[in-house]
Amino acid sequence: MDILYPLIGWTKDNQQSQINIFFRLIKYSNFTNYSNKDEKTFEIFPIIDFSWGGESENNYFSIFPFLGSVKNKYAKEKISYFLFPLYMKTYKKNSYNTHFLWPIFSKTSGKYSKGFKFWPIYGYTTKIDSESLKTIKESKFYLWPFFTFKNDNTTGINLEENNYWPLYLSAESNVHSSRTFLWPFFNIYEDKIRDQKTYNMPWPIIQYKSGANIKSKRFFPIYSYSKSKYVEKGFFIWPLYRYKNEILASEYFKTKSFLFFLYKEDISYELETNKIIKEFSSLWPIYSMDSTSDGYDFRIFAPIESFFSKNTKIREIWSPLWSIIRIKKNNEIETTSILFNFIKFNKNLETRKNKFSINFFIPLISNESSDNTNEFNILGGFLGLKTGEDAKIRILYIPIDL
Repeated sequence: MDILYPLIGWTKDNQQSQINIFFRLIKYSNFTNYSNKDEKTFEIFPIIDFSWGGESENNYFSIFPFLGSVKNKYAKEKISYFLFPLYMKTYKKNSYNTHFLWPIFSKTSGKYSKGFKFWPIYGYTTKIDSESLKTIKESKFYLWPFFTFKNDNTTGINLEENNYWPLYLSAESNVHSSRTFLWPFFNIYEDKIRDQKTYNMPWPIIQYKSGANIKSKRFFPIYSYSKSKYVEKGFFIWPLYRYKNEILASEYFKTKSFLFFLYKEDISYELETNKIIKEFSSLWPIYSMDSTSDGYDFRIFAPIESFFSKNTKIREIWSPLWSIIRIKKNNEIETTSILFNFIKFNKNLETRKNKFSINFFIPLISNESSDNTNEFNILGGFLGLKTGEDAKIRILYIPIDL
């Protein structure tokens, strides 16, 4: 359930219920764990964070920046602090970091790790393998970010970095190679897994990429073209015209835009049959339209729809607030609304019934017709006339048969 999406949301399944408020800055959840205990958490980010009711080792409380701890968050097993940034301690995989006046002073300790940092003057860390007891990670810096060095084999890729920022930066591993001169302008990057090379000379103006399953050229802002196995994209005289064609699972997706968001068009095709599944177009801020094989939804005005072309929920919930004209059609019904239903016309394509009304809280004038009958009313039936087999008139809301 969503209320003023995305400000308030509520979800529930067999194991968990959760409430999110104000872009998930306020959250409450009740999770039933495998021990059949209810783990409850409440958070007002970043000030309040509590967890209780589950396993005792998972419970925590935090009132930031005064005192507290959190567990299994922010890529750490546990984070404890007191009067942050005065003191903080983090735990992860048999090691912990103690920080004073974060991020200036810190010390890394543990069975297999050690380190020290006096930022930005000097710092180092060392980590050894728990089985071979060989060093698998070393890093240090002097006058960060000007001189930084790293050797890391914790993931098995043998990463080595040597950076003399901004004059020269290098990175070498089993999966990639990178050389940068006068960062960020001149760069050569090699993806060894994909057998691809990228040249930026200088970035972001000129770029050339080649290799297996890819071809890319860019001369910013005049021209760009890139094609890989599943994606083709580019631009002409950026941002005048941009396009992207992409294969996503069983669908083929095409998008193009003129002058950023002034005009935008998204089309999804069924890959096997090449038939259009759904389509979105928008001329900002004049109109937007969603269409499928069953029908379409056309709206005037459309101030935000171009920015949420891939978020149908945003458009469905919010667009009625400013769409002074809206035309919807599917296989059964065609509806036209002007000035927020002040003038409204409905046409049932199956029963061939038509309804027209002018509304202000109540229908001021309405007329409903079909092949065999017609009914006209003023003020919702204060005065009215119905023709056909059940002919009648209404006077002061009282029906009188004819």
